Amino acid sequence: MSKRFNLTTIINVNSLDIIKKSKSTRLANKKAICFLGKEKRMNIMKRMNVKRKLFTYIVIWSVFLSSLLLYSPQTNVLSATGVPEISMNTPDEGAVFNVSTVELTGKISSESTTPDLLTIKVFEQLPGDSEQPKEMTLDGKLSITPKDKDADFSYSGDFSEGPHTLTFFVTDKDGVSNSVDQSFTVRTTVTERNKVTQSAALNETVDPSQPSTKEEATSQSAASTPGTMQTSIEENRNRPYMAKMYLIPKGSEKLYDPTDTKRDWTKEHFLPAEDMTRVPVGYQILIDIRSDESLSKTQPLITFFGEHGKDGEKGKEKLINTLDISNGIKSFVYTFTPEKKLSHRTTYCVYLNPNIANDSGKIIPRFLKFTTVSINQQDVEDLSTDPEMKIADIPDHKRSLDFNIHGNYSNVTNACQYCHSTHNGKNERLEGGTFGNEENLCMTCHDGTTGTQIGPKVVEHKETLKTNQHNQNSSSSCTSCHNPHTQGTMENPNSFKPVSTADSHIRTYKKASTAEGKADEFSLCLSCHRGNAVEKGDKPASDINQYYSKPHINESLHNINATEDSGSTLNGQFPCAECHETHGSNNIKMLREELGNVQLKAEDKFKTTGSTWTDSDERKFCISCHNGSTNIYGITGKLSEKDATTGDPISGHQKEDKQGCSSCHGGPSKSAREAAHAPKRATQ
Repeated sequence: MSKRFNLTTIINVNSLDIIKKSKSTRLANKKAICFLGKEKRMNIMKRMNVKRKLFTYIVIWSVFLSSLLLYSPQTNVLSATGVPEISMNTPDEGAVFNVSTVELTGKISSESTTPDLLTIKVFEQLPGDSEQPKEMTLDGKLSITPKDKDADFSYSGDFSEGPHTLTFFVTDKDGVSNSVDQSFTVRTTVTERNKVTQSAALNETVDPSQPSTKEEATSQSAASTPGTMQTSIEENRNRPYMAKMYLIPKGSEKLYDPTDTKRDWTKEHFLPAEDMTRVPVGYQILIDIRSDESLSKTQPLITFFGEHGKDGEKGKEKLINTLDISNGIKSFVYTFTPEKKLSHRTTYCVYLNPNIANDSGKIIPRFLKFTTVSINQQDVEDLSTDPEMKIADIPDHKRSLDFNIHGNYSNVTNACQYCHSTHNGKNERLEGGTFGNEENLCMTCHDGTTGTQIGPKVVEHKETLKTNQHNQNSSSSCTSCHNPHTQGTMENPNSFKPVSTADSHIRTYKKASTAEGKADEFSLCLSCHRGNAVEKGDKPASDINQYYSKPHINESLHNINATEDSGSTLNGQFPCAECHETHGSNNIKMLREELGNVQLKAEDKFKTTGSTWTDSDERKFCISCHNGSTNIYGITGKLSEKDATTGDPISGHQKEDKQGCSSCHGGPSKSAREAAHAPKRATQ
């Protein structure tokens, strides 16, 4: 407990000693004066009176100054009574809620300050950020009800999935504070088992070629729930989730052991599926699903497998193993074998069925892409040991020679001249070979003839859009991101460039399977999109990097902690690929048509027209996920039409409203860019 004092009661011990000594000296002087004459005695007495007064003043000022010098704010407070008191009433410490809206209540009091003058602030320490807690006072609804000697308070707000620890500070009129911590967990679950309508036998041929509609809304939402329901941890079970997806040689599926966490499966020629390139065409897919309950497996595990924009391909699913992992979690290992052999130089899309479920809810939707090897028989006919086998059929580790234009230049002797001219080069790098520039060189193959076709170009769009691709001007080209002199590897399948010429650390573009939400994981984009990168003299790219650092990241509602049953390690900002297509799209700002990792019917896709971003585009874009059904990283995007506490309509959330979401969620800039990358809670 802090000690208190009154300035008028302070006594300096050293000063008392001085006063005592001076008193004894005065008595001795008086005795000596008695022996002198009257006139002399009067003069001496006057001089002594002046000295005594002067000495008294010195003592008084020394006491006053010493009190100031000896004052320590660590052991004294300038108040007459104790610190304010604060305590929590509800919920219980460590409580678990199955809805996102949580209300906390407590009591405050003070001996020196009336209850109506006490103030409260609320803070939360963000996961992974030990330096600066985030103030939450204005993010929720705080109410204080003063009484005679104390006051009751309540604080309610919407919280993301996972654990939370709030700190409540009470402050009196003199600025003296006290605090209390309160921890709880939000773990929303589906209360009714999701019904399924499609049917396919477990080991029979399935047709994942038909697109699915948007996932049905859960049976209960914060908008329709008047209060919160507190449950025990035992009542909350996990939804199924995809732990791993590998591309594996046919016949090797029995090697996979999900309990062996230390084994390097790449040595068994297992390839991580997400964004892998140069995949042998004879491979199949292995999927590891985790669940603490049996799966309602009456639907295909994969809803779509095939090229984007084309009809899906059929394949056979098979459950090959079920193993106990730990803490009641089981691993259900499936294979998906395409009915037809994979085509070379082709990008395949894989959509996980969002309706696969257990009794606790549906699986978190996932979407992945991979690309098969481009080399065919005509390129390397004399290099294969089996004349009946095409090189595209041979796994990397069995090829007699890896014939690749992006490497092994001692074997591809004429490759340099495609980009460089020894005697007619146009710059210090001797660029200007057979194809003139790097884009012409790349597109000679990557137009789909012999290499994998990249994203669409502006000239192929129905309208001329100006912000839907990277290669729209000279400031951005293939070599802005890719290194043409290196072939793809398992660690760097897309041949990304290093962060700098002096640093071997390659640029990264992580997605749902591997991203943790740190800015460095998206350096492929943020190395330019930081507001100061200028390439070939063009204007700087937009500054997106700021939204992956303070203060934006502390206030961002897209800074999330993926739920345990999402199969993701994300604990930070959304990956760029959740919303954008890297090489371009039919939408403005290179935005994806299928948001939320679910394959959609044509009428449900997000589409823009023209070259200007409008409020209507912004609302459609945000509602593509904030619709009460789309689930990303275990969190369902919501758009509550009414305030959960008061029941009042929320401006901007009504169907007839027209304003852009950034008018309330765009932070100080009120910009669509800030609302999309680091949306803020509305303060009005």
